[in-house]
Amino acid sequence: MKHLLHIMAVICLLVSSVYAQDKEQVGSAYFQAVDEYKTKNYAKSIELVKSLLVDGKSSYEFYALLAFNYDKLNDFDNAYKNMLEARKRKPDDEDLLQGSLAILTRHKKWKPAIELAEKAIPMYPQNPEIRYFYALALSEKGASKTALSQIEKAKAGSPSDARMLELEGKIYYQLKNYDKADMSLRWASSINQNSSEIWNNLALVQESLYRVNKKLGKKNLANPYLEEAKTCIEKASSLNGESNTIKENSKRILALTAL
Repeated sequence: MKHLLHIMAVICLLVSSVYAQDKEQVGSAYFQAVDEYKTKNYAKSIELVKSLLVDGKSSYEFYALLAFNYDKLNDFDNAYKNMLEARKRKPDDEDLLQGSLAILTRHKKWKPAIELAEKAIPMYPQNPEIRYFYALALSEKGASKTALSQIEKAKAGSPSDARMLELEGKIYYQLKNYDKADMSLRWASSINQNSSEIWNNLALVQESLYRVNKKLGKKNLANPYLEEAKTCIEKASSLNGESNTIKENSKRILALTAL
């Protein structure tokens, strides 16, 4: 879900591009394929696009749509192969670069994501999405401080994007700067109150603040953090009670409240 809004925006741009072409030449299959993608009929969408390619029609939009369909089916190899085909036909296109980074990071291909982002950022330095994906990959590879500098720049272009704030909070958490992590994740939760991941991460931050203050002997400061950790993990559980991670965190935090 994290990249869904971006991908749908790219799909809309691709549709607009095809509309600018001769519709008789392209045929209606592409537009039906887009509709099938939007309604999550990914296999049918792929079938329709492939029928265009068999008929000898070829466009970067077709390969990009194939890539997004395969991505939804968790088929990284075909997703990225088709995205590369799209980029061959429209090299260094900003939207296709974003789409490539979205696919790479969703499938946890951190090293190629970093390499592609480092190529793309000098070309599109004001693009917050590219910096976001770069920061995400860097943080997953342990380069927390560099990731933080990138997410700061990404936020400048998209200050109210909950994903940016959530990632910033996670990076501060990795750096054990719990006060700043708390601030970022609270802001993220105020923008997106229906994210189990944000509430889970905020619960972890509150738990850490509880443990730090308890270790310092500041019981009066520690206990409110524990209560808030409990509240946050309960919200996360109510939104995604099937998550094993949330279940484990909930069990541990609730055990602390029972002491």
